[in-house]
Amino acid sequence: MTTLEIQRALAARGFNPGPLDGLWGPKTKAAVVAFQRSAGLYPDGIVGPKTTMALEVPWPPASGSDPAPPRQSSSAIGLAALISREGRKLTAYRDSVGIWTIGIGHTAAAGAPVPYSGLKITAAECDAIFARDIVKYEDTVRDVINVTLADHQFDALASICYNIGQGGFSTSTFAKRINAGASAAQIRSAILSWQKPAEIKSRRTAEADQFATPYSVRLPKGRSTDASPIKLAA
Repeated sequence: MTTLEIQRALAARGFNPGPLDGLWGPKTKAAVVAFQRSAGLYPDGIVGPKTTMALEVPWPPASGSDPAPPRQSSSAIGLAALISREGRKLTAYRDSVGIWTIGIGHTAAAGAPVPYSGLKITAAECDAIFARDIVKYEDTVRDVINVTLADHQFDALASICYNIGQGGFSTSTFAKRINAGASAAQIRSAILSWQKPAEIKSRRTAEADQFATPYSVRLPKGRSTDASPIKLAA
């Protein structure tokens, strides 16, 4: 498929690839990632054989019934920001509070594999674990938040949930304020209240900034202390 064909197929399915201009850019890649996640494919943003086959399925379905709208999920920008915050470690280590961690912030709380001293994984295993883990936290964001979110807002909340856990997110004040239509300042204040341990402050500030700032204005930083925003792979 050409880039233009990919863009048209995405747009027909409700995924916004940006202008239908045949040019591959961040918006098109983000739409591919969202489509892959909704189709149960590995969300790498690459239109390989499996993604091509899924995009070439006739649309809308022949049954004539209205297709369900795609579930919102992390964009390519959001995934890049989250990965920059978590890091990518192929050997198990203890995090700042002593919890065994491996890959992209994977702990035993997220399921198998259970990290332990000496455990090593490959880069491919790291990506596969992350692709499985992130779904849990995206599900929590969708379940807890009952208002419409822009991509940058959903991405920021998925990043926060990945860090503080599903339980913390579900009962958080910031989630309640978002649902209640609170002011931007009130939501930001509630997000920034999650600053333990102290070294998480720069991450939480970056997430609060991400929630408040559309990607058309500025790409997010991994941490507020970073010199520049994240960079997306071409």
